[in-house]
Amino acid sequence: MTVPATEATGGADRFRALLPAHLWARDDQSGGTLRALLSAVAAELDLLEQDLEDLYDGWFAETCDEWILPYLTDLIGLTEPLPDLGDGFSWRSLVADTLSHRRRKGTATALQRIAAEATGWPARTVEYYRLLAASAHVEHPRPDRPATASLRAADRLDHVGAGHDRRRDRSTPPPDLLDPARGAFDPLARCADVRSIGRGRGRYNIPSLGVVLLPLRTYRVGPDPDASTGGERWSQPRAVDGWHHVDPLGRHTPLFLGTPDGDGADRTGEEELPLPVRPRRLLAMLTAARRGELDPARLPFGVRIAPAGPQAAGPPTELGPARVRVCGLEDLADLPGPQVSLDAVTGRLRTYQDGRPAEPADLLVRYHYAALADVGAGPYDRGAVHARVIAADGHGDTLGVVTVRVDAKALPSELGVTSVADGLALAERLWQASASPAGTTVVVAVGDSTSHRGDLAVTLPAGARLVLVAAARPEPGRATDFYTPDGLRPHLDGPLAVTGGAGSSLVLDGFLLDGDLTVRPGDLGALTVAQCTVAGRIVVAADTTGDNGRTRVALVRGIVRAVELADGVPALTVTESVVDAGPGPAAVSAPGTQVTFDGSTVRGDVTARTIDGANSLLDGTATAEQRQSGCLRHCYAGPGSQLPRRYRCAPPDSGPALEPVYVSTDPGSPYYLALAPICPVAIAQGGEYGAEMGVHHHLRRPLRWEAARRHLAAYVPVGLEIGIIGS
Repeated sequence: MTVPATEATGGADRFRALLPAHLWARDDQSGGTLRALLSAVAAELDLLEQDLEDLYDGWFAETCDEWILPYLTDLIGLTEPLPDLGDGFSWRSLVADTLSHRRRKGTATALQRIAAEATGWPARTVEYYRLLAASAHVEHPRPDRPATASLRAADRLDHVGAGHDRRRDRSTPPPDLLDPARGAFDPLARCADVRSIGRGRGRYNIPSLGVVLLPLRTYRVGPDPDASTGGERWSQPRAVDGWHHVDPLGRHTPLFLGTPDGDGADRTGEEELPLPVRPRRLLAMLTAARRGELDPARLPFGVRIAPAGPQAAGPPTELGPARVRVCGLEDLADLPGPQVSLDAVTGRLRTYQDGRPAEPADLLVRYHYAALADVGAGPYDRGAVHARVIAADGHGDTLGVVTVRVDAKALPSELGVTSVADGLALAERLWQASASPAGTTVVVAVGDSTSHRGDLAVTLPAGARLVLVAAARPEPGRATDFYTPDGLRPHLDGPLAVTGGAGSSLVLDGFLLDGDLTVRPGDLGALTVAQCTVAGRIVVAADTTGDNGRTRVALVRGIVRAVELADGVPALTVTESVVDAGPGPAAVSAPGTQVTFDGSTVRGDVTARTIDGANSLLDGTATAEQRQSGCLRHCYAGPGSQLPRRYRCAPPDSGPALEPVYVSTDPGSPYYLALAPICPVAIAQGGEYGAEMGVHHHLRRPLRWEAARRHLAAYVPVGLEIGIIGS
């Protein structure tokens, strides 16, 4: 940040060299009238200089403010609209590169860059007319396009698409939508398909060009090989039926390649795009690492293991590439000691000792997974949402009297412990030792990504606040921060129970919770669950000793199975979150509560006193006991719902029955609860601004698709047709 001259030099001091010294001496004797006058002049001069700098910056797309970009588009003749695509998206790169794109109009590189800059997603251009099987001229043979497929080239066959004929059951998306990249690298020649690629029905034809969009984001669980980070960032897998799932909740999670930073406009190779790890691709990378051609730290997967028995002495050691084997493609190596067999498709592994199945004493993994959005627990930067949650909690935005740090691998200290249970116990002791615990905050920052097993319980005194957050120590140069909520995803393997006094509050941020989060009878003032994945329920209980009649519950960017609130709970707010009880069971049971949904997806029945909603999917029967108050805007509710007045909701009062179509309902899928392209338009584009309803509303995916279509139209060569492919 640039310090203004009035602060850096004292205002009038910037004129000292311009005036004779005797005038300054006389002014000091007369009370500083001249200094006061020149200070005022200096302040106005600073404003003028800053305005001139802003005007100069406004001439360039790289430095101007966002509101100036539409005016620059008029100067360069860019007539396509620049819609608002949500926080974090900027049209700056597209406006800056428009002139260079025009010089390369019609090329595959230009189309790819425009699609990436118009959507913010990596893209890949495929010239399908180059993949047509045709009779070649004897002077121009095409050995790269044989009319038959070699079954020996297994690595090439991994990229073969699944075809694009729509299934008769339109409620199930085609396989290509589950993995759109399968057609992006398909090397096999095909017969001509005369259907239109622009309508999504065909691909392989003379005029066909395809742009494959890859909207997934990849996340690294484990240490960054390019940075030295404190804390244990390796994750602990979950043992299920003889396998170890890399996901701590035991879900099938496909592994992904780590993608480099950047806007994705120039990414073309498989290793640069957010793609699942193909088993043969993983085998090739392991083989290169075994030969010394690839740094093992650059592999998309790593494992630390401590064998059981006498070999378990000391901490787990990382296995070399020779001891990590690809399941189904290679046998175990003829080596003594530990080995693992990895299934990258499901994210599972088996452990062996001396060639035989064995259960290790300790097992840690690092890997990459993918998702559409930063929802639920994840190692992404949670700082912005966390700051908003803290500010909205009601205790102000000043964090903590003390920060208790939890690190499973660290040495215990006065304010440092090795388990979450010890951290909560230390927080209670700090409150007991305080003369006035009301109005104080204790932050328990969990600085690792391992599993903390055992039931957890904590009691909050009246007026106190507990912030239980997944956060590391501040980075160098950020000494003013108490903690940094970034890069970690710890797992709490057990339920968490909290008992609160009058006006107390709990903020839970960044955890995988494998159990119920229960608020025991009492008088808790507020419960905020932000950026967490709760495999169980959120339960607020009541009895004769306490009814939690002032507890305000908020779920922000989270995933939870169900919410059950006692009759006295006044309010529940669900913001950009998922409540997934599945079809049939109750997702939200809050008969005495005012419930508000904002940009969320709820699968299961909802019962509440009043219901308000915007841009949400209530995929079940929703019942509001009081329908005279409340309103639903741009929402979907299942058949049989009894709701207050509705505004532009689906299905319409006099229209046909509709239901959402998801790409996947598997919690481990990267496309979990994403609306499929074959979803009814009234739902897929029924949200505000023409965006989709549900938890991915804030991504505004339909607007990005439409922006790509509009901006690409002017760059398609004459006689060719372009199709945009992806989920």
